[in-house]
Amino acid sequence: MAGVERRVKGLDGLRALAVVLVFLSHKAHVDAIDAGKIGVWLFFLISGYLIIGELHRNRVRIEQHGARTAALLYVFFMKRTLRIFPVYYLLLVALTVAHASFYQRDVDLGLVWHFVFLSNYWIGAVHNGWPGTVSHFWSLAVEQQFYLVAPFALLFVRASRHLALCAVVIAAAAFAHLALYREGAIAPLIYAFSPWNFAILALGGALAMGGARVPLRPGALSAAWFVGACAAIAGFALARADCADCAAGVPSGAMLPGCFDIGLALSLGALFLWLVRRQDSVLVAVLEVRPLAWLGTISYGFYLFHNIVPARLGVAPGLYARFHVPDAAQPVLALVLQFSLAVLLAHLSWQMLEKRVLEWKRPLETAIRNRLPTRAAASRT
Repeated sequence: MAGVERRVKGLDGLRALAVVLVFLSHKAHVDAIDAGKIGVWLFFLISGYLIIGELHRNRVRIEQHGARTAALLYVFFMKRTLRIFPVYYLLLVALTVAHASFYQRDVDLGLVWHFVFLSNYWIGAVHNGWPGTVSHFWSLAVEQQFYLVAPFALLFVRASRHLALCAVVIAAAAFAHLALYREGAIAPLIYAFSPWNFAILALGGALAMGGARVPLRPGALSAAWFVGACAAIAGFALARADCADCAAGVPSGAMLPGCFDIGLALSLGALFLWLVRRQDSVLVAVLEVRPLAWLGTISYGFYLFHNIVPARLGVAPGLYARFHVPDAAQPVLALVLQFSLAVLLAHLSWQMLEKRVLEWKRPLETAIRNRLPTRAAASRT
């Protein structure tokens, strides 16, 4: 249990699906369902599954093999820093310079809040809205806040209590999420600053420790589970999109959107569990297709850059007239151009910066572990 976790196939493809949903939400304004919410929540599920799963295994190593808590903390924060900070802060510095000179000078981008990973608080509780083209950084703030708390909550608590801890977080966050709706909180506050975002991370962790490890009974997690999870996702997403009307005149109707949110997240968790446990499925094979897996690999950069790509890129009437582009195809062409540019920027970011920085991870981890050996090794010296 404390060994190296096997690779879960399909996660990069799932990341690709998540960023496509976010892109469609921000650029194509898909309103039938909240595609952006589904995409971000998929990211949270994946992060919770991987990060809480790693911290759980590290706590087992502390209990069974005498691993040093300090070394594991150093390694954890080093890995998160190398993965998140370089391209994020390089982009923020570039945006700060551009904003001071020409870029959206009439909009308060809240760059100071983004620098300290408090974007979700700024959007939901200070600014009360989604200004500019960098407000999507709120989800990165949620993950960084999670990274600050999770290692201390898990590495200093016995591994046998981790699953119960995740369950408590999910239950408490669900109660707080519904309370926000009951009190009439504004949509940006509920979306960006609700504790329910942390519940989804905890749900991913619970799946890593519980659902993804429990032996399967014959016939469990069959195709019916997959179909049911997909139907539930579609049902809750459509109900949530239409809940402004359905809540009217219903007792406690103000909390119905929150109930749909909770149902949607749990349904996504059910689908995620099926994917993790059914590694031989056709869906996993599709998610492992190279273009999807590649987009998933560069999904962090894509997420950072996609909303900064000009929304009117591709709107060039003279060019369209010259090549006789039909009017109906022009918006689609604009989306294709924006998507392609975001992919190009993400690819360059991965090849020239992110991948090279990540090459430092293994030697730094080795240096930390050598400097802070296990208690058993230290006692022999």
